Amino acid sequence: MKLTKLLHEKHEELEALWVDAVFKTYSEKAIPHLSSNADPFTNPVGNMVKEAAHCLFSALSLDDITIDAVKQALDRFVKIRAVQDFTPSQSVGVIYLIKPLLRSHILPAVDQHQLSDYLDLESRVDTLALLAFDMYTKDRETVAQIRIKEIRNQYAQLKRWAQHFNAQAPLGTFTGCGNQGCK
Repeated sequence: MKLTKLLHEKHEELEALWVDAVFKTYSEKAIPHLSSNADPFTNPVGNMVKEAAHCLFSALSLDDITIDAVKQALDRFVKIRAVQDFTPSQSVGVIYLIKPLLRSHILPAVDQHQLSDYLDLESRVDTLALLAFDMYTKDRETVAQIRIKEIRNQYAQLKRWAQHFNAQAPLGTFTGCGNQGCK
C-alpha cells in the first residue's frame, strides 16, 4: 500500500491520538474540559489543538493545504503554548509526539521500497517542529517586550505619583529620594 494512501486512511485516528497526547501535557483537572468541550469560545485551547492537529496531519499527508494555512494553525497553537507554564521543550516538543504515532501505526505497514518515503515523512515532522520553535521564540520575545513595556509604564506612573505627592506635601515633610538618598 502506498504511504500517502495509508496516511489518508489513518489520518483521523492519528489526529485524535495526537490531540489526546497533547491534552495529557495539561493538568489532570483540565483534561476532561479540553477533550469534551467542543465550543471554541469556552474551550479555545482544545479547539486550537484540534485545528492544529488537522493542519499538521494534512501537511504530513501532503494534502492540498497551503503553507500559509499550516503556519496560521501552528502559529495559534504556539502562541497559546508560549504564554502557558511550559518550558520551551514542553511547548514545542509536542510536535515530536507525532513520531511515535507514525512509528506504531504507519511504519509496520511500510515495505522496504517505501522506507525512503517514510523517512521523508519523519523529516517533515522535524521541519514542522523547527518552524514551531522559530514561532515560539518570536512569541516569547514579544511577551518579554510587553512585560518590559509594562514595567517601564509602572515605573513612570510611580515617578509621576511621587513627583505629584512631593509637590503637594508641606515643606520639610518629604523631600523625596534623589541621587543623594532619602532625607
